[in-house]
Amino acid sequence: MKRPMPNWAAMAFNVVGFQIVWLLCVWGSTNANWQIALFAAFAFAALSFWISTQRMLDLRTLLIALIVGFMMDSILAQSGLLRYASPFPSLNWAPLWIMALWLGFAMTLNHSLRVIYQDPWRTFLFGFIGGPIAYGIAALRFEAMIVQSNPWLVFLAVAAVWGLGLSLIRAIDFRQRKNWSTST
Repeated sequence: MKRPMPNWAAMAFNVVGFQIVWLLCVWGSTNANWQIALFAAFAFAALSFWISTQRMLDLRTLLIALIVGFMMDSILAQSGLLRYASPFPSLNWAPLWIMALWLGFAMTLNHSLRVIYQDPWRTFLFGFIGGPIAYGIAALRFEAMIVQSNPWLVFLAVAAVWGLGLSLIRAIDFRQRKNWSTST
């Protein structure tokens, strides 16, 4: 039986690990090296699962976040408001490097972002504020996205998509948790 990692170490790994994934995903997208994003995200997710004490919960959250996240970023891609760098495999859908980001981000929801994720208003506000900040840094500092319209319109669209999308992920996830606990 493996000995669990101390909580502080697991939390530190989760925070630092995702920041590394984010940086490699964004950097890789601007350098036509989206493969590094996949490698970093899969390595982070695998290590996160390995140290997790709640693997089934993490897996369910991950699957929900990947599906909804794909829809969110595909909506943004199809809106014409912004264009992703390295849009592999298609200009009209969320690129693989963005999906790698979702893989990493999903692994933070039950861990380093747990306090935010447990509350529906905090979840909405985190998405509404954090989404545009992350996209803004990715666009302005790394050129991982190109704003195709009025920056304020793009900012508001990303805020709405992220606030509502992250809330949807949470709502589906917590409904499944409730259904799971009543069926066992």
